[in-house]
Amino acid sequence: MSVFGRKLPRIAGAGLLLASALAGCAAQVSDEVNAQWTLLDPAGVNASSTSLDLGVMRLACSSGVTGEVTATQVELSNGQIAIGIVVEPLEGEAHACQGNETAPYTLELQEPVGDRTLIDASCLEGEWHKTPGCSDSGIRWTPPANGS
Repeated sequence: MSVFGRKLPRIAGAGLLLASALAGCAAQVSDEVNAQWTLLDPAGVNASSTSLDLGVMRLACSSGVTGEVTATQVELSNGQIAIGIVVEPLEGEAHACQGNETAPYTLELQEPVGDRTLIDASCLEGEWHKTPGCSDSGIRWTPPANGS
């Protein structure tokens, strides 16, 4: 057997390992909340709502581009629904900070809003909770008072 014939399985194995590693790196997308949201029609939300029309805006400077929503984080509790939005990673390194577009996104909830407050999870912790968009502690909607 030639030297090349003996080394071929090693070369193929190394190539497969490298391809797997590179594919794994390319497939990894951060699930860190990196966008804020507002309700596009707050008056349209009620206790039976399971679909929310959101306006999503990337928090970091990105030359005006918010990008596509890649993940949502929804934490349902008795008194509130905390919603975190993740948009696609930025490409390149330097981006201007003129403000980013607001991109529409429809979020489907697993259960109705009920009498829970809707909270933007980007305002709960991390580096963004002190931004102007969090001046209201991230509250985006509160249920109407009983009898109103």
